[in-house]
Formats: sequence, structure tokens, C-alpha cells
Amino acid sequence: MNHQFRGFIRPIIGVLIFLTILLYYAGLNWGLNAIGFMVLFNLLFVVTFSIDLGRTMFNRPEMLLFLIFLLLSFVAVFYPDIDYESFNFTITKILAAFMGAYIAIALVQILDLEDYFHFGFIIALLLIIYAEYSAGTFKPMTFYAPTASRHDFLYNANYYSYMGLFASFSIFRLHLKYRNAWTFAGLVLIPLSAIAIAFTAQTRSGLIFVILVNALFWFWVNKPKKKNPIYSIFRKLLLLGISLFLTFQFINIYTNSSIENRLSSTSAKEESRGYLIKKGIEVFIDHPFTGVGPGNFINYNKRRQMSHNNYVEALVEHGIFIGPIILLVFLLPFYKSFKLYVTNKSNPEYKLSLLFFGIFLLFNNIYVFYRASNAMMYFFVMLGIHYRFLDNKNQST
Repeated sequence: MNHQFRGFIRPIIGVLIFLTILLYYAGLNWGLNAIGFMVLFNLLFVVTFSIDLGRTMFNRPEMLLFLIFLLLSFVAVFYPDIDYESFNFTITKILAAFMGAYIAIALVQILDLEDYFHFGFIIALLLIIYAEYSAGTFKPMTFYAPTASRHDFLYNANYYSYMGLFASFSIFRLHLKYRNAWTFAGLVLIPLSAIAIAFTAQTRSGLIFVILVNALFWFWVNKPKKKNPIYSIFRKLLLLGISLFLTFQFINIYTNSSIENRLSSTSAKEESRGYLIKKGIEVFIDHPFTGVGPGNFINYNKRRQMSHNNYVEALVEHGIFIGPIILLVFLLPFYKSFKLYVTNKSNPEYKLSLLFFGIFLLFNNIYVFYRASNAMMYFFVMLGIHYRFLDNKNQST
């Protein structure tokens, strides 16, 4: 691509990325999500393909595996008991997730547009929180004791935990790149916002994972390069003091929160997610080779829901031959990021990459992310960043 043309088109495509994320993933309250998906998202895919010509689909194994998984999923149309309505709905979601993944990894690698994705996910989180504030379901001063039901929110309650986690990693990445007052302020604002909405939406995954990744970022990833032992000791003591203060504040808020009752009640009776996972395993054992077809697990359980687990859903709906293909998409980056981390264990960017792919493997127990375009777009943004690290490392050796 001509250097002058590249310089001209980068900000234009960057703005398109930003607007697509905002309207598609945060525009529901204003009725703009359909424009984000039907117009901007598809336009962004066409623009990406016209620049890349599909090369990234074949020169990165994770992208190729995702493509193979998508194509093989259509085999299910020949299954004798397939529910075509459920199949069509699910295959469309997988296709959108694939498109989001391709957009992300291609534009990060070819045009280095990762910042637009990060800003998009950060602002999207703040917008969906603002939308709940406008609707009266989120109150900043009493976020821990919401008066609204989980069903009153614009999105599925767990959606806020996904967006909170992605926005947290985005501000981590931006801070490691720029380390200025704005990114430092973001390190405070974004996690606090994500935790507050997790309390309000009573999403346990959001609360646990956002707190976990922030703790690991400060204590493991974001270590200063200065070797002064006095500074190092002072920093550790300061972090410990702040952590203790925040822990006491969190305990005080948690004990007076609505989510505390939800967490404590999980041991009293079997949760629906536990039932869905067990049922998914049972159905997989009954249909081990072919699975029951995309979207069709809902017809095999009394709750008529998906399993909310990537691993179970991939196997129960796609079988032993197709299901593991999508699981490799999540496993390979963790393996590769670990190999890169071993080459330089003090590199904070390598540590952040390893942290993300490791956490995402755990997060896969929360939802079926290979059907979620926002999740796969973000996952492949981080994968594109990883490959840039790898390319730069290879060029310097």
C-alpha cells in the first residue's frame, strides 16, 4: 500500500472503527445499534477485505481455523433432526463473530489501528453505563443496592461484565503504550466504573474478573523499569497500603450489596448454569461425533438455553470433529503468548498479552464467545497485537 495513501486512509478507517463499536455495541438505548450492525459493521468488513484481500484469513492459523469452523458448521443442515430456525439464528451470529474477528486482526496488523478499537470499547462501556443511569437503573451513589431487577437492563446483565473486562484491558494497553496522566486517570476510572455496573447488574463474573485482572496488572504486569531498591520497596508498600484500604472498602460495600445475597444463595440449590453444563455433557455423550447442530442444544434441555460455556457448547453442538477447531482458536494464542513471555519475563507488554489470553480461557466458562461479535473482535485485536510483538521481535533478532 502506498505510504501517502496509507497515511490518508488510516484516520478515516479509524473513525469508522470507533463509530461501529459505539453504535453496534452501545447504541441500543438510542436505537442506533441496527445502524451500527447493518450498515457500519458490514461496511467496515468490506473496507477491510478490499485492503487485505482476505490474506489475513489464511496467513494466521487462528483466523484460518475460525474460517474452517464456520464453513464446517453448515454440515449440520443435513442432520435429520435439525431445527432450522435455531440453526439460522446461531450460524448468523457465528458469521458476525467471524467478521468481527477478521476486521480486528487485519486492521491491527496492516494499518496499526489498535488504538481506535481500544478507545471504542472504553467509550462503549461508559455509554452503556450512562444509558442505564439515564434509565434510572444505575445510581452512582447506591450502585451496590440497585432497585432494578436484572431483567430491567437494556442488555443481558452479563454483557456489562464482558464490556467491563475488555475496557479494562484496553486502558491497560493504552497505559503501557503512552504512560501519561490521561491513561493513569483511566486506570482508576474504568475499573471503578466496571465494578460499579457489575454490582448493579449483579454479575459475579464481572465483579470477580475485573478485580482479578486489575490486581494482576498492578502487582505483576505494570512493574517499573527502575532498579532502585528503595523505590521498589516504597512502591510495594504503597500498593499494599492502597490494596488494604480498597479491600476494607470493598468488604463494607459488598456486605451491604444485593450481589452478596446472589452469591451466597448459589450453594443452597443447584444453579441453572450448572444444570446446563451437566446436560450439555450428557447430550454430547449421546451425540459425540456430529453434535446436535449449531443453536440446537436449546431443544435438548428444559430451560431452552445455551450452556453459557464455550467448551461445552462447542462439543455438544458441533461434535468431537468440528468442536475442537474453535477451541484451538482460544488455546493457541495462550500457548504462543506464553512462549513469547518466556523469552523476556520482564516485558510488561508480553505479560499483559499472556494475562489476557489466560484470563479469556477462564472467561470461556461464562459465555459462548465464538457467537459474540464484540468478544471475537476484541479477542482478535489482542491477537493482532501479539503478532505485531512477534514480528517486531523477529525483525530485531
